Amino acid sequence: MKPNLTHHHVKAEWQNDENGPVIVLTQHSDFSESDEVLIHPWQLRALCEHFGLMEADPQAAKTIAALQRRMLALRDRIDELGQYMTDHSDHKYADLSHELNTITMLAELADEWCADFEGTTTQVSATAAYPAPAAAQPATAQATPTQAPLL
Repeated sequence: MKPNLTHHHVKAEWQNDENGPVIVLTQHSDFSESDEVLIHPWQLRALCEHFGLMEADPQAAKTIAALQRRMLALRDRIDELGQYMTDHSDHKYADLSHELNTITMLAELADEWCADFEGTTTQVSATAAYPAPAAAQPATAQATPTQAPLL
């Protein structure tokens, strides 16, 4: 990194003061004395991010995308497990109310965590013996039948 940069009438210089690193911006003009501003590097970064001159953090964007993909995959797996239990479990001989309630609660959590990702909701399956709670009733949109990619 170069310690100095001059661009038109502005000079930027990297310095250290009693508070740590600073960038000294000096504006030269023909008619008056030079004006100086000391700015911390993080202040400069925040200004650039605020005005759209640079992305906030490309690694953070990658991490967020990965977490989003994983949360959606988890929601899909919860849906598949709920669908399997309601379609293939032995309701006549076993009391699966606890298991089905747990799946319903997991589906509701997954819906909440994924609400900002896309407009669809988790499809909670229910049978006549084990109806889903009102909050977990299927929405008008149907879940896609394709399996989410493995992570």
